[in-house]
Amino acid sequence: MRSPQHTKQPQGEAQLTLVSAPEVVPEKIAPAAVRRRPRTRMGRNERMAERLDMIAIQADRDAAAAVMAHDDVTAREMLERSQAARKAASLLRAGPSGVRDLLAS
Repeated sequence: MRSPQHTKQPQGEAQLTLVSAPEVVPEKIAPAAVRRRPRTRMGRNERMAERLDMIAIQADRDAAAAVMAHDDVTAREMLERSQAARKAASLLRAGPSGVRDLLAS
């Protein structure tokens, strides 16, 4: 058993606090309207646009592999597929009101 001398803390040293009660400051808590809302599910168009982006990335990789294999025909097909997928994704993201502007550019 320890003597009382060993359990006393010297002057100026604080004992390590193992458990502390959280301080709740009412001013710092955001009201319900300002709090971060949970992320909503992506819509169908956004999900399809993400898929098309993945297709475009894979087509770019396949085109690079075809160039390394000296297969120019396949490389050209993969590049065209990549461009078409990116264009389709941008059309989906533009929505009905932005398609006209996108096609005009």
